[in-house]
Amino acid sequence: RWFSIQNSQLVYQKKLKDVLTVVVEDLRLCSVKPCEDIERRFCFEVVSPTKSCMLQADSEKLRQAWIQAVQASIASAYRESPDSYYIEVRGSRGIPGEIHDFLILLVV
Repeated sequence: RWFSIQNSQLVYQKKLKDVLTVVVEDLRLCSVKPCEDIERRFCFEVVSPTKSCMLQADSEKLRQAWIQAVQASIASAYRESPDSYYIEVRGSRGIPGEIHDFLILLVV
């Protein structure tokens, strides 16, 4: 799956050219935190008022990049218009399509 942050939303595509599916409607209402006490490595959680989404990154470096990207998106959404930015975290070398499943979505 290919995850990105667009217009204050967390979205994903099963394949890079697929239609976007919204996972979290409004990141301004969310918090993000690392998950340390589960069996899976490199997990983090995006918590909204209505649901919690647990994601797993490829590495600790990517997990930190995602946490920072979500936090930056939340801060930016309060400062700017929602459609004026786009954040994407790619695989370790930043090549689109190189790593197909670098995050696994687990909806809790």
